[in-house]
Amino acid sequence: MSFLIDTDLLSLLERKRVPQKLTAWVQHNDGKIFLSVVSFAELQFGVERAPAAHRPGLVAWLAETRRAFDAATEPLSEPVLVRWKQLLADLKRANRTMTCEDSLIAATALFHGHTVATQNTRHFEVAGVPMVDPLL
Repeated sequence: MSFLIDTDLLSLLERKRVPQKLTAWVQHNDGKIFLSVVSFAELQFGVERAPAAHRPGLVAWLAETRRAFDAATEPLSEPVLVRWKQLLADLKRANRTMTCEDSLIAATALFHGHTVATQNTRHFEVAGVPMVDPLL
């Protein structure tokens, strides 16, 4: 089983006190964890808006995270975006919605067969994507 980590968990990994359950889960699943370029965009957006005093540390952390997960970063390729459009059509038929970012992450996971690792399981339920909350 492989996992696509949602941005909420990635941001927890930046904290001074990372939850022990998350640290253990990441170590246990080393080599099976993937990230979406969508999460990197969300993190970059947050770094650019962070207080000036915090920005240098966040910039360094994000650069290290990009380096560490370079080979495990899932792009928004044309096939992923086609899967995303299928997901949006399915949601429309069911009269449901998702945020753009979450729907892109869900489509990436669905296309590649990943399980989404997130604390925000309710954000992804409507997509029908397999999920796990490593903090439970």
